[in-house]
Amino acid sequence: MKKLAVVVQRYGIEVNGGAEYHARVLAEKLAKKYSVEILTTTAIDYKNWGNHYPEGIEFINNIRVFRFPTINKKTKATKIARRKLILSFKISRLLQTFSILNFFEKKINITNVSEKHIENWIDGQGPYCPDLIQYIAKNKNSYDIFIFFTYLYYPTVKGMPLVAEKSIFVPTAHNEKILFTKAYEEIFSIPKFIMYNTISEKKLVENHFKNISENSDFAGVGIEKYNDEIERLPEGLNPKKYFLYIGRIDAAKGCEQLLKYYMSFIKKHPNYRDYLLVLVGKNHMKKINHPNIIYTGFVNEGLKYSLLKNAKALLMSSFYESLSLVTLEAMNEGIPVIINKKCEVLYNHILASNTGAAYESEETFSVILENYINKSLESLINEGNLAQKYVEKNYRWQLILEKFEKAINLITQKG
Repeated sequence: MKKLAVVVQRYGIEVNGGAEYHARVLAEKLAKKYSVEILTTTAIDYKNWGNHYPEGIEFINNIRVFRFPTINKKTKATKIARRKLILSFKISRLLQTFSILNFFEKKINITNVSEKHIENWIDGQGPYCPDLIQYIAKNKNSYDIFIFFTYLYYPTVKGMPLVAEKSIFVPTAHNEKILFTKAYEEIFSIPKFIMYNTISEKKLVENHFKNISENSDFAGVGIEKYNDEIERLPEGLNPKKYFLYIGRIDAAKGCEQLLKYYMSFIKKHPNYRDYLLVLVGKNHMKKINHPNIIYTGFVNEGLKYSLLKNAKALLMSSFYESLSLVTLEAMNEGIPVIINKKCEVLYNHILASNTGAAYESEETFSVILENYINKSLESLINEGNLAQKYVEKNYRWQLILEKFEKAINLITQKG
């Protein structure tokens, strides 16, 4: 039996981030055919990477998890390094357009990024866990395959080069400035195989990077119907009388804009004041005290699916996503998804499935919400059927696992 190590920055039942959840469900599926172990940190919070879980070994859903401690390296030097990297990226883009700037660049050297800047950024971005990297170095011959999740973080940047010839890279990349900086300019050339989440992500990388692994595919993650028992809705919530957001409640996820748009919608449409906005997930913003806004915090799967199945629609406000599992879960349950049009991946789900809607302003957001409030049941059922067919066609576990099996066989084949 081939032995696989999944390397990811956080791991746990409570860790419901996109990449981390993806890593867990994929590991659990792969464990049915392979020997799978998780190499991760003791952190639960991506902002400070504090040591939350005990160091050492534990089992989660029958998979052995190795946890290594983190060290906080986020300092003023991290911020300086990030600014330097981003400035270099911006100037480089300008140089491509206005060649005359090349003269000034050589004279004043404003875009120079040193190896020290890169080191300060990667270590400070974290999670800084040298013990994990040492473990990979010492035990690289104990595993047939290493699967690394997320391009952005220290474990991937420092760990993947040590086992490049036996690595599968799941970059979860999206269109953000830091991706295109010098810190990551060679990362896509390192792995033996790259498994993108979507064709959009694959195109994004291939359009911007010169040196890329010759072996790649796109797989995403399998989506299944939730057949376990669901819980009752919390008191005060009525079926189809609320819109739902699930994920990290953060300005970076478009939540600040979402809340602003929703409160404006209620203010301008007092006849819809019985429609609530329910936000599920860890809150990283100042809470808003408003009669139409409800925060649930982290919820278990039974309550999550109860909230999802009974929602009028799922609201996905993120500007950047590499896949969005919750979007696919909603579609698989026949629930409409209203997305931020600025997110190409989300918008492609909408276009390809011919379902849902995309807002690009406060005005279009308001029109879309009113439209879904007044849509006929027949129309909603037809739309839900289309969404389910889209997920069934593109995000079946059998299809996903076949692609990973091909990648694993490619790497481990003799000769």
